[in-house]
Amino acid sequence: MSDPLIPLTVRSHYSLMWGTDSPAAICRAARRLGYDRLALTDTDNLYGLWKFVRACREEGITPIVGAEITDPNQPHRAVCLAKDAVGYANLCRLITRRHRDPAFDLSITLPHLADGLLVLTSRVDLMAAWHRAGVHAAAALPRSPRSPFHPLVQTARRLDLPLVATPGSFFLEPDGFAVHRLLRAISGNTTLSRLAPGDTAPMDAWLAPPKEYRRRFNGCPEAIDNARLIADQLRFRRPDFGLVMPPWQDHRGRSADNCLHRAAYAGARKRYGQELGEAVVERLTHELAVIARMGFSAYFLVVQDIVAQSPRTCGRGSAAASLVAYCLGITNVCPLKHNLYFGRFLNPGRTDPPDIDVDFAWDERDAVIDGVLNRFDGHAAMVASHILFQPRMALRETARVFGMPDGEIGKITRRLPWFWQQGELDAGLLESLRHRPETRHLDFVHPWPQIMALAQRIVGIPRHLSVHPGGVVISPGSMDGYAPGENAPKGVPIIQWDKDGAEDAGLVKIDLLGNRSLGVIRDTLADMRANAIDLDEGRWEPEDDPATRDTVAQGRTMGCFYIESPAMRLLHRKAGRGDFNHLVIHSSIIRPAANVYIQEYLRRLHGGSWNPIHPLLADVLNETFGIMVYQEDVSRTASALAGFSDAEADGLRKIIAKKDRQRQLADFHDRFMDGAAARGVTPDQADAVWQMMMSFSGYSFCKPHSASYARVSFQAAFLKTHHPAEFMAGVISNQGGFYGTFAYVSEARRMGLTIDPPDVNTSLIRWTGKDRRLQVGLMAVGGMTAHSMEKIMACRQSYPFRDMTDFLDRVQPHADETRALIHCGALDALDAARSQTRLLWELARWQADRQRSSRQAGLFAPRRAAATAMAPPAFPVEDARMRLRREFAVLGFLCRQHPISLFAEAIAPMHTVKASRLPDLVGQRVQLAAWLVTGKVVHTRRGEPMEFLTFEDETGIVETTFFPEPYRRFCHMMDRNRPFLLAGMVEANWGAVTLTVDRVQAIRLKTHAS
Repeated sequence: MSDPLIPLTVRSHYSLMWGTDSPAAICRAARRLGYDRLALTDTDNLYGLWKFVRACREEGITPIVGAEITDPNQPHRAVCLAKDAVGYANLCRLITRRHRDPAFDLSITLPHLADGLLVLTSRVDLMAAWHRAGVHAAAALPRSPRSPFHPLVQTARRLDLPLVATPGSFFLEPDGFAVHRLLRAISGNTTLSRLAPGDTAPMDAWLAPPKEYRRRFNGCPEAIDNARLIADQLRFRRPDFGLVMPPWQDHRGRSADNCLHRAAYAGARKRYGQELGEAVVERLTHELAVIARMGFSAYFLVVQDIVAQSPRTCGRGSAAASLVAYCLGITNVCPLKHNLYFGRFLNPGRTDPPDIDVDFAWDERDAVIDGVLNRFDGHAAMVASHILFQPRMALRETARVFGMPDGEIGKITRRLPWFWQQGELDAGLLESLRHRPETRHLDFVHPWPQIMALAQRIVGIPRHLSVHPGGVVISPGSMDGYAPGENAPKGVPIIQWDKDGAEDAGLVKIDLLGNRSLGVIRDTLADMRANAIDLDEGRWEPEDDPATRDTVAQGRTMGCFYIESPAMRLLHRKAGRGDFNHLVIHSSIIRPAANVYIQEYLRRLHGGSWNPIHPLLADVLNETFGIMVYQEDVSRTASALAGFSDAEADGLRKIIAKKDRQRQLADFHDRFMDGAAARGVTPDQADAVWQMMMSFSGYSFCKPHSASYARVSFQAAFLKTHHPAEFMAGVISNQGGFYGTFAYVSEARRMGLTIDPPDVNTSLIRWTGKDRRLQVGLMAVGGMTAHSMEKIMACRQSYPFRDMTDFLDRVQPHADETRALIHCGALDALDAARSQTRLLWELARWQADRQRSSRQAGLFAPRRAAATAMAPPAFPVEDARMRLRREFAVLGFLCRQHPISLFAEAIAPMHTVKASRLPDLVGQRVQLAAWLVTGKVVHTRRGEPMEFLTFEDETGIVETTFFPEPYRRFCHMMDRNRPFLLAGMVEANWGAVTLTVDRVQAIRLKTHAS
């Protein structure tokens, strides 16, 4: 035969830290080299299965599904190729056991799971034993032919097993060996110079042309022919399960459809009363029919059971458009009241599995997931997340294997954004760094150019597996028959695919996510109940409260979930609207690529005239002033303007949001323009609509999702408006909002709340609020361990701490913790004079007494008593400013005043204005002394970085703009631990005041010579 070899042992970069190339790159190379079939056999995994299947389809290559299985305790390995669906299921089980069974033995386990598999091995003993056990085995020749007298060849001849050429590849070109070596060094936590030959694959482990393999196996041409004959037996192309729904069983034997019907109507009567209106009945009838027809009834019932575990949830995403979900308590926004379209979630033309997203309080979510995994043990797992090398990580890891010291690496990496993504590398890594304002001053001498050239090549390669934030899949049969699994480092079972792979496989995902704002609302209501304030949640309609609407319209929503960011607060001020419907619009329109449309929306909102781009869109976008706001607007517009079917329009919406969209998007563009022209739409009109659609790239929301978020945001805004102390305590205790504790403390102070310092006798671990006072929790004290905080709580249950010695004797905290408690004022009440110097003296005396006691083993106990009774000496008056500086160092904020007050003497001669005065100074240049709170780097249309920064002084917050030139000059000096002198122009846009900064100067404390 002269046909080319079929590559049966190809590894992609999903052979973690061994392979160098993606399945797509491998398939492109294979087609270019003339291969028509290909086996992807990554080591101990099927991570890249679905990307491989998709790439094969795009390149016209026939996929062969397999994996290389290793033995963790022996130098055994085998390549297992799936002949059919039974073999695929066994391959999944084999991989799962390889990862989860500590006693896994390949030689013993494989024969029990060999049905439907073709097994290639170069181990003589394994080949013979497996052949005797009935395994379909063959002799693998990995690199080159073996001598006719080699035991593998002789055994294969004796057993009548084929010799198969398996020249494994880990990279695509010979120069890929350098990247392979880099990955191996990173994996081994060593330097390139210390890599041993056995640490890497051979230098010729690249995907060679067929003629090269013919040359290598010239001495055994039958091995190449046998590879092709074996490939002919491998008919399995991909798993095809259809939609895999979670199992549901009713103890009375009723069907899932019947149970869902009963549950939906029972929930409807709780939501709407015993007499259901015609609109409710019609909508329920329609939805239940669609759900039953698509086979989703069990899915809804399982999600209802999960949600019932927690009293406070937020069902979101497109599922919030479902009245059935609302009646089951899965979601909390009425789709009838807010005109939410069910077809966005489920429609008969939809072929991919929808998923229901449910938020739980962030600190309750893990228990909920554990409950699901335990209930469906063996049938449930979490979805994986494939963590890729991003520029920052790639640069740091590459520099380390070159032997660069951490200090030198840090000079570069600490100036890079934490979330610098692969897509931001328009040029090479070195070129990008030379042009970034943060790193343009650095001198990249040898070997940095070489480091960056190599680092560039591993950006986008998978580094390790992690866990999706909350995606859970549940299968009717054992999960390892559908997907290979392993355990994440935190111990939870995961499938090996990410969310896209799970969707491609038909596994219906349930997203159980953590939401800190739900924790905020829970804790706020708990504090209110403790303070004898009752709120009937059953009748709570915060969006109807005028005072809350006013809070939203004025942008006073720091801490209020999705509407607390600077951009959202500014948008509400510009719009001057605080009602629910506009909040839903604002939650969706504020997306990265939509700024030009936001300005046009504001113009139309404030009475500016407008006409739809085309009459066909008059009804489609009337609710949002002719501007696309929600994801479904893309679908509805494509249908109305270009005649797309529901499935085509939904496909376009999905493609727009994807990162690797260009190839498919070009096809959609042509079809859209042709369809629009056929309906009489001019090219200019069609292009204007297309450009508006493109503003949905990256991320965007559907209306049901925005409505769900708006509901939680309104609840938070209501609590902030009417119960500010309890609310701000909840915000700070739950942490993790858009801002840090410093900013929230300042906000509380601006609201007129009194901040009481931490106190070991009155503070809880978390913050608490009552009346108009906020008590700092012990969690705010830097360096305190959870053990010590819990011990303080337990010890004072008996009686309060009487004095410093009593506190130390009972709690016995670490010395560093005690000093932190002293410096932040938490022990002031234990000293009559509130002298921190005396408290430090008492700590030192107590430590000395303990050391003396331990040395003398109690022989001199009377002496210890005498020392304890010794009166402290007289101490000088404490410096007030030093006390404040220590307090700030421990807490990160000051309780009684803004830390900018410490710089008053330095600021006095600078001729500054206060933040509260800026609205009166629009159009004027000013100087402002302010503290940096937060910031966000964006890029102009020309790709230049600029930044929106939020500053504050003791009177208010100011949003600032640093255009590219000021950003380039001053970005390196931005620091959240000191104030800055800002100079620039006060500007207003639709009534919202900002400062455009063109000059920055750090403000330093004045020092006085002694």
